[in-house]
Amino acid sequence: MKKWLVNAGLLCLCSSLCLSAQAATATFQTISDPVQGTWSNYALSGDGTVMAANYGGEIYRWTATGGFQNLGLGDSFSSSIGISRDGSTIISGSSGTEPMTSPTLWTKSGVVDLGHPRNGCWQIGNSWGSGYGISGDGKVAVGLAWTCTAAEGFVWTDKSGNVSLGHPAGNHSSRASAISANAKTIVGFWEDPTGPRRPVRWVGGKHDLFLGSTTLGEATAVNSNGTQIVGQAYNASGNGVAFSYSDKGGLHSLGTIRHSTTDQSIANGISDDGRVVGWSGDPFGAGIEAFSWTSHSGMKKLATVLKSLGANIPAGTILTTAVSISADGTTMAGQYFDGQKFGNWIAHITK
Repeated sequence: MKKWLVNAGLLCLCSSLCLSAQAATATFQTISDPVQGTWSNYALSGDGTVMAANYGGEIYRWTATGGFQNLGLGDSFSSSIGISRDGSTIISGSSGTEPMTSPTLWTKSGVVDLGHPRNGCWQIGNSWGSGYGISGDGKVAVGLAWTCTAAEGFVWTDKSGNVSLGHPAGNHSSRASAISANAKTIVGFWEDPTGPRRPVRWVGGKHDLFLGSTTLGEATAVNSNGTQIVGQAYNASGNGVAFSYSDKGGLHSLGTIRHSTTDQSIANGISDDGRVVGWSGDPFGAGIEAFSWTSHSGMKKLATVLKSLGANIPAGTILTTAVSISADGTTMAGQYFDGQKFGNWIAHITK
């Protein structure tokens, strides 16, 4: 009898583990936008419970329970947006107290103008630049700063202020687009001498063209510890294709959903468990759709993945892109088209 009870207990335990492993479900909802008829961009906190939003230059903080909180006017010429891991700090650009816009943090303690590097210049667009990314603890910020002839990436801390990350020689630009949560790796682009962008990372303040000096494209996101970088690189046909890179595994092209010769793709975000999201398709022809990529399943339509987990996506709704994914991989946000209008969505996977 005792042996039977032990075996039954083990069977129950194994069953519960198997059920929990298979019990991932997904939900999908459209976003009730606080502003209509303008562009939007999003960034998600580490667990996806807080979202930063940029609507046509107006900055918001969103939670499921509180909805949208208007943080104030940003930069109407920049869609940049970033958020710290705990959701307490948001970065973008704003006009502040001057007529020129500048990189800005919204914190629990107030609004922080990040200033500009010593060689900064506001003559282009009446702007000192804009903030793009923030470390997990909200203490290290990165973005783009204008010079009088081009742009350059910057890194900011409260102690050091706004420091230039440099740019290619001549009137060529760079941009720091994202930073790892541990603040050790910054990624973005570093222009080629002829003008096109090239993927770059900065470690210890030094730039590194990690895909080689002739590879065109840009790095768009990095995981929390800086070991995986994603973005877009141009293939032999001149099409931009999403990539994932690590020092250990090297470059991995993620391909496209339909594998058409005219299709392109770009990775917009990566979670710490390796899920990559973005868009794939022909932006000048058949259109684009949001994708999800993992090393196990490859690239798939994100809508297909969410529906397979039980998400109710209305018929005729096309998820055109995923612009952000939380570090824990549970939450994604992006845009859709339902045949009549464009809108925005947020999806959650319960693991």
